[in-house]
Amino acid sequence: MEYTESILQYYKTTHKEIPGELLQGQGLVRHFNIFKRNNCMATQPFVRRDYYKICLISGKAVLYTESGEVVIDQPYISFSNPDNKFGWKPISEYPGGYACLFNEEYLSAGLKMALKKMYGLFESAVYPLILLNEQEYEMFQDYFEKIHNAYGSDFEYKDEVVHNLLQLIIYEGIKVLESHCPELRKENPKNDVVRRFFELLDRQFPVDSPKNSIQMKSPADFANELRVHVNHLNHCLKLHAGQSTSRLIAERILQEAVELLKNTDWSITEIGDSLGFEYTQHFNAFIKRHTGQSPKYLRS
Repeated sequence: MEYTESILQYYKTTHKEIPGELLQGQGLVRHFNIFKRNNCMATQPFVRRDYYKICLISGKAVLYTESGEVVIDQPYISFSNPDNKFGWKPISEYPGGYACLFNEEYLSAGLKMALKKMYGLFESAVYPLILLNEQEYEMFQDYFEKIHNAYGSDFEYKDEVVHNLLQLIIYEGIKVLESHCPELRKENPKNDVVRRFFELLDRQFPVDSPKNSIQMKSPADFANELRVHVNHLNHCLKLHAGQSTSRLIAERILQEAVELLKNTDWSITEIGDSLGFEYTQHFNAFIKRHTGQSPKYLRS
């Protein structure tokens, strides 16, 4: 069986302090982190990893891919994921930049969609990497610095700031890549339906009060708002996001439910009401079906 580096193993091999929640959850909890690459000369082995990593790097390096070695002699940004097998070796004296890593549990619907669009442009590439000129590098460096500052702050909504900046980095990456390779641009009206669906879905969260219930919770609700047939919406999402409308809605509601159970003192009934469940037993059954645990257990 092929070796795959876990997010826990990343911390151990790089001798970084393992965050407490990640250690307690055996690496199976929602996780994000960002590091500055100050003169980092560590070599990364050629393996597959079970987490996502977005790196902004200056300095020369050798990238090891499944198609062979690639010598990089200018700044770049890379978007690795669990499907990529890669290694990396710095060959300049002062490589700098940033590295963000996060796992599947951390992905919001918007981040999933942005990454899917990004990776779709790299179907014929050896690795999801974009070479940058000085101006482009400085632009991305500013975004990463904002993430680093927000993540290290005690701001109540820092998680939302980080999510939005990550999406901005991904879409700016798409913009830069398409400016370098205009032939990658694809005009498809179905993409607009998918984009607007995720905008509507994300707009409902986070739920800020038990008195405010989400308004759109079924495929028909979204289809009506988008003025398309529910079957057309489902077809577009399966084609471009790989999942059905109901599955995407359920995943986002589940993500919010777990956050509310763990981070608020709202009653289980109030949480269920705020997420559109008419009866508490329906909410309990939903949580049990998707997690295998009861809401009380997740809260404890």
